[in-house]
Amino acid sequence: MTRIFKMGSYAGNDAVHDQPTPGNLAILTKVDKLRELIGTKVALPQLVVVGDQSSGKSSVLEGLTGFGFPRDAELCTRYATQITCRREIEESINVSIIPHADAPPHEKERVKKFHRTLKTMKQESLAELFREANDAMGIKTSTKSTSADGINLSAFSEHILKIEKLGPDEEHFTVIDVPGIFRKETEGITTEGDIELVRNMVKNYMKDTRTIILAIMPANVDPATQEILKLAKKADPTMTRTMAVLTKPDLAIESTMKNIAIQHVLGRRSDLSLGYYIVKNRGPDDLGMTLEQGQVKERIFFATEPWSVLRNTGRAGVFALKARVRELLVDLIKKEFPKLKADIVKERDGLRSQLDKMGQSRNNQYTQRAYLNRMGEAFQTLARDSLNACYDNDAIFDEQHELRLITRIVDESEKYSDVMSKNGHTRPFESDGPDKDPDESSDPTLARPYPELEDFDCPELEGIFDPSDVIMPTTDKKGDIMGYIESVYKESRGQDLVPISNTVISAIFKDQTKKWKPITLSYMTKVIFEIHLFIKEILKQVCPDERVREELWDGYLLEGLQKSYRVALDQAKLLLKIEREESPMTYNHYYNDNLQKSQAEHFVVALEKLGLEMQAPVDTKHTNVRSFEQGTFLSKAVLKALSLNMGNSEYNLKLIHDILKSYYKVSRKRFVDVICKQAVNHYLLRGEGSPLTIFSTQMVQELNEDQLDMIAAEDAPVKLRREKLVRDIQNFDDALKVLRGSG
Repeated sequence: MTRIFKMGSYAGNDAVHDQPTPGNLAILTKVDKLRELIGTKVALPQLVVVGDQSSGKSSVLEGLTGFGFPRDAELCTRYATQITCRREIEESINVSIIPHADAPPHEKERVKKFHRTLKTMKQESLAELFREANDAMGIKTSTKSTSADGINLSAFSEHILKIEKLGPDEEHFTVIDVPGIFRKETEGITTEGDIELVRNMVKNYMKDTRTIILAIMPANVDPATQEILKLAKKADPTMTRTMAVLTKPDLAIESTMKNIAIQHVLGRRSDLSLGYYIVKNRGPDDLGMTLEQGQVKERIFFATEPWSVLRNTGRAGVFALKARVRELLVDLIKKEFPKLKADIVKERDGLRSQLDKMGQSRNNQYTQRAYLNRMGEAFQTLARDSLNACYDNDAIFDEQHELRLITRIVDESEKYSDVMSKNGHTRPFESDGPDKDPDESSDPTLARPYPELEDFDCPELEGIFDPSDVIMPTTDKKGDIMGYIESVYKESRGQDLVPISNTVISAIFKDQTKKWKPITLSYMTKVIFEIHLFIKEILKQVCPDERVREELWDGYLLEGLQKSYRVALDQAKLLLKIEREESPMTYNHYYNDNLQKSQAEHFVVALEKLGLEMQAPVDTKHTNVRSFEQGTFLSKAVLKALSLNMGNSEYNLKLIHDILKSYYKVSRKRFVDVICKQAVNHYLLRGEGSPLTIFSTQMVQELNEDQLDMIAAEDAPVKLRREKLVRDIQNFDDALKVLRGSG
């Protein structure tokens, strides 16, 4: 009977060629080898069985694989099951678990240890096998809801149970079964969340274009109402890789339902390119029946009316189904092989790139030093390119504009110069001319030009700044500089004919420049934070290993950075002290130029005043003044007699103001340049000890063996990751050999 059945005498022409040809067998074998090597890392051509719970999926799988699933309700599919049948000399069933890619490492290690081998196919042995697999995956049962350590168990798992059924009579075949969709939770076992989890699992398995969807539906329900077809339609909009399988035709009692099922199989009501097939499941009364006996009973069933109309369609019976799905799988594999090769090459190259970024294995001081040297060189390259505005040398400068360091520093320096020009003086200087010098005008919008220290998210730098250094001093609201000069003058004058001493000028100059300190140190703070954030970011780029980066940063770089920042701040404070507290001094001729211009302004004002007094008509014959339409002209005698009409004190106050104003302008410009050139450019950017030189090959060469091991030695997770990458790359190389026929 078995031999007659395998010839497919009732199933039509499609069933006659049930055994695959040698060429097709080789193709199926290749895919199995690929699945062994690269698992789920690249989508492989596969057959996935989907459907509702109790739709007859288990019986269809039994027919396709010869694997008798246990009938215990608690052992129904709670995870994806990959079943492979393959011809081998000895008969055995090998079972293992493929861990889900996103599972925690400890869980992956636990489930990977699960391996079982069976010699027989007895239902008792299979049931025990599934119970052990459920325990290994942490599946909840009606009597067990928590693990030994008190962790809540789940009703379903995203791990994959892998079953290899080997034997001399096996026909090469691989199929994946996923949990059946359900819509109502079972108290104490499943939840609303489990309903959604299973639905998403089914969707994920159906969505790949290299998957043939075998949608299982009972024949006693109209397929048009089945949710599984709606889900398949979303995954396969053209319905070109979806095949429907009707089960339990013996339960279709009404003639209407029988006719609907027959019409679908005949293709008269189908919108599926692959059409409908129909099989008869073993029923509750067939539990003691062998698979072979069940297949004979199926043959007899389809020989009766009205099902006999399907006799020669090649779409009735499990053998017809098995032959067709294997044929579809072979065709799909042949079609996808070129794309599959490209995907495998791309994935392998990506893994190689990850391994290259990790560098050599770092198990001695030589490889550790070489590893850090490469990072130091990369760090210096990025720093140099950023300082020289060579932003085309690395894409990171386009992706992260905040790393264009020198551009940001130039912006801050120009802003600093502008703030010092507009707001650096304590009180505005007086101007006798009609046009006020724009450099000496105040700008209220620059009252708080820089952020406060707490605005920066760098707690490691808080200790190097003194918040009181950047507090802007208060001044009287009137801002009367002449009144202030007069008060200082009256408290300091003596009987000397030359009452203006350097001491008076120094005191007034120091008061006039008391905003310089908060403005300058605010600028220095902003520049330091810009540099600090730049260093932290490019360190992430050159050192992707977080543990190495943290060890390098906390143990070796941060202290040196803090020291270099303090040195730069101390230099700025020293320049402030020299410029503000030491005696005023300059050899810059612009000081005299400015002073002479101020003095000339007073005479211009006096001349203009004299000219106004002489605007009335005069007798030019009896005066030394000649009047023309274009203006008033004074004779030499009048000019000799010209006087500013100021007392000694008023004259001295004006002179002090003019000296202060002239010197202040020269001093401010000099000071701003020196701060930018020395404190910033030398100590923070380009000098030998600048923070941008902190991480270099020279620094690496100075590390001893213990320090190298502390920083660069690979910890266990990195070693495991490296080993995994090496294994995966080798597996992908082997997979390419399989595709080329050399593996």
